Amino acid sequence: MRLHELKRPMNAATAPSTFLRRLLRSHRWVLSLLVFVLFWQGVTSLFNVPTYLLPSPTVTLFAVIHDAPLLGRHLGTTALETLGGLGLAIGLGLLIAILMNGSKLFSDLIYPHLVLSQAIPLIAIAPIILIWFGLGLFAKVLIVAFVCFFPISVNTYEGFRTVSTDLRDLLDTFHASRWQRYRHLHIPATLPGILAGLKIAATYSVLGAVVGEWLGGSSGIGIYMTRALQSFRTDKLFGAIVTVMVMSFVIFKGVDRLGVYLTPWSRRRHHE
Repeated sequence: MRLHELKRPMNAATAPSTFLRRLLRSHRWVLSLLVFVLFWQGVTSLFNVPTYLLPSPTVTLFAVIHDAPLLGRHLGTTALETLGGLGLAIGLGLLIAILMNGSKLFSDLIYPHLVLSQAIPLIAIAPIILIWFGLGLFAKVLIVAFVCFFPISVNTYEGFRTVSTDLRDLLDTFHASRWQRYRHLHIPATLPGILAGLKIAATYSVLGAVVGEWLGGSSGIGIYMTRALQSFRTDKLFGAIVTVMVMSFVIFKGVDRLGVYLTPWSRRRHHE
């Protein structure tokens, strides 16, 4: 029997285990999440913790399933506010970063205000936005945009500043226009920084929408959480919290997948 014929059964036998190892390596977070849920379930069962203090994962899951239609309607409102505010923050953050990169005067005037804006507590600025723009959808979008635009604009601006001077000089020799510089140099070179800022913003976006709903409105996860808290339904409150966490994670992973698609060279360099 030839050597390559002996190797085939061995490769076929080891293929499932190799696939399993790769799957576990790429989804380690699932294992850590499973360990956390099992620990949570074990603590509540072992110490017989009352549901009104700490509902178990199974009780929380049953609460989510029981209120799925109502929770879904509230979730739709929050998702609309989150995605609208995140989209507005992306446009505003990129515009501010481009303007600061194009003008030293504008950068000196605006950059301190960007930093100071983040020193204002969200719980203080959100009511002002609601007073100015009402309790509707647009006010919640503005609150989310206020929370999210800072990491996008700062990461983008800092990325523009670190672009290679040699490449800038090269484009100068070709008399490239400002649009061509951003298209062929600044934007591609800064994409990892932009995506890093967008990941940070994605984790804050749902929080901004929920805070806005807490302060006023008629629909949204924040309203659902407020009603669950007022009726002392801790299981529903935890169900809403888990829903918010899942929504934030989905948006974060969406941005991460977008980064893989837009910057494949960065991922290859990371694996190397």
